[in-house]
Amino acid sequence: MNMHLVKFLTTVILALASCATNAQVDGFNKGKGNMDLVLSANYEQGLGYFLADGPIALKRTRISAAFFAAFGITEDLDVQFSLPFINVQNVSGLQDAQLFLKWLPLKAPLGNGKLSFGAALGGSTPVSDYGTEGISAIGQQAKSIIPMGVLQYTAGSGWFTSLVGGQQIVQAPTPDALIGTYRLGHFGAKHYTEAYLQAQRAYGGKDYRGTGDQAPTTFKELGVDLLRVGGKYYKPVGKRVGLVGEVSYVLAGRNVDQALLIAGAFILHFRK
Repeated sequence: MNMHLVKFLTTVILALASCATNAQVDGFNKGKGNMDLVLSANYEQGLGYFLADGPIALKRTRISAAFFAAFGITEDLDVQFSLPFINVQNVSGLQDAQLFLKWLPLKAPLGNGKLSFGAALGGSTPVSDYGTEGISAIGQQAKSIIPMGVLQYTAGSGWFTSLVGGQQIVQAPTPDALIGTYRLGHFGAKHYTEAYLQAQRAYGGKDYRGTGDQAPTTFKELGVDLLRVGGKYYKPVGKRVGLVGEVSYVLAGRNVDQALLIAGAFILHFRK
């Protein structure tokens, strides 16, 4: 297994700020003293919008850029930070800063590879007074705490599979949610490829265009469910530089865009 490559896989996986918080956590460690800086850009075209009772022909375009940094505090403990800038229907603003600590102390040999297990704890907070209402809403202006568990198997041949899941504990009136990501991928000396399935399920919440008890007084009350499928590809272009591309699509959900996403990122690696 190429250990130099393994030490920056975390940043390859996390480089694109494309989805929910669960995209922030994986089963790789950076390695003590190693750091990666990332600039990413996303284009997301809404093809419809999922209401509680099915899709409607409401289309939005979302363009975003993000700064991401990851640092290995120890061999088993990483810290990660991200900050997105989002434009929806020509309304722009910084959204929610996110900070995570990921600890993977349990690594056991299994077959020709290893099994990694651990936990992550993160949180997010709005960093600007962005809009929350209407078709140009950027977010829900809610702070959150996110505890998660991590399980990953990495084979000596470069194949890996992982399951990450947990809960977003969100500031009222936004509802809490269960979140999870399943990944299957392969890496070698000059590439990294993964396919993923991401899911989010809110604990209740109101519905966009809901009636009666489900009618929201603010979009902060909306409960967001989603099921997204996607893939990423990484290619190094120098000793310290790499590029990532991503495509994803929201298959189903509630109070979420039925969106096709195309994204790219520039990664700068610093190795101890």
